[in-house]
Formats: sequence, C-alpha cells, structure tokens
Amino acid sequence: MLEPEKDEGDVLKRVGLSVLSNTSYWQRSREEASDAEQQLAQLKREAQLRQARCEGQLENLARDAKEEQERRLISDKISKELASLRQELQRKDELEEERLRHLYRGILGPAKGEVSPLSTAMVEDLRSKHTPLIFSEAKLLSDDVSGASLRPGDGLRVSMPKKARPGALDGPVPFVASRGERGERGERGGRASEAEKLLRVNLARLERLERFGL
Repeated sequence: MLEPEKDEGDVLKRVGLSVLSNTSYWQRSREEASDAEQQLAQLKREAQLRQARCEGQLENLARDAKEEQERRLISDKISKELASLRQELQRKDELEEERLRHLYRGILGPAKGEVSPLSTAMVEDLRSKHTPLIFSEAKLLSDDVSGASLRPGDGLRVSMPKKARPGALDGPVPFVASRGERGERGERGGRASEAEKLLRVNLARLERLERFGL
C-alpha cells in the first residue's frame, strides 16, 4: 500500500510539476528569509542615510535662519542708534544756533523795530544800582573843561578853576568816556571774536555731517 505523500508526489510528477522534499523546502525558505533580511537591512541603511542628509539640510537651514535673524536685529539696532544720533545732533545744532542767535543779538543789538527786553531790564537795573559819575545841571565853559584832571582809580574828577563864576555854569556837562566804557567796548570786541570762532566751529561741524551723509 502506497503512502499518501508518495501518491501525491507521483501525481504531481505525472502532471509535470516539481515536487520538493521537506529538506529542500526548508532550505529554500531559509534562503528567502535571508534575502529578505538583507534587503530590509539595505533599506534601513538607505533610510538612515537619507535621514542624516535631511538632518544636515535642516541644520543648515536653521543656521541660515538664525544668522539672518541676527543680521536683522543688528540692522534694526544700528538704524535706531543712527536715528537717535541724528536727533541728538539736530537738537545740539538747534541749541547751538539759538545760543549763537542770542550772542549775535547781544553783540549787534536788536533788529529794527525790535526792543530787547533783556537789554531794557539790564539798563534799568544798572540805573537803579549805579549812580552816575558826574551829575550837574550847570554847563561848564569851554576853558573850564581843560581844567579837568583824571587820576588812576578815581573815575572822572573835574577841578573847577578859581575864576569860574557859579552863575556862568549853565547846561549839561560834556560827555567824557570813562574807563568802564572803554572796557565795555573791549569786551564787545572779545565777544565778536568769540562769535567768529563759534561760527567757524559750526561750519566745520556741518561739513563733517555732510561728508558722513547725515
């Protein structure tokens, strides 16, 4: 009596199909499993390589984005500092122009039709604090003026001649410049030279600003 497995093998051989034994079947199965494992390992290596490439590209993109952000922040900071510097320079120029305007006004006097309240107040203050050096309601004769003598430290002192009659003195005393007025004129000349120096300094500053393009 034939075994069932042999009968099935004989039938398959008659039909033309190859029949494998159990040993051959298990051997082929192991080979197929090994090939599948090798293919899986190859795919895994390729996936890891692609992952590494993607991570490198992501790192480069992140680095570029960070550098771009830093450049933008630096540019914004520089723009703000330049704006504040321009405002500060403009404010200083306005203050300097205002100071020079007051200085020129004090040296040259107010414009036509303009009365300086500062000069008026100063004149009134001087009138209230300082008494005039010479005050007389009588007029000195022409030959009496020659008898006037000045001494160091005494301002102006007028010596009356012996032949002068009190009744002949009629009118105001002729004006004679004192030492204080001469000093005031010298002070005005010093202010004018100071104003010229400040003007040259401002012109040089404006040239530097135009050179920088501010």
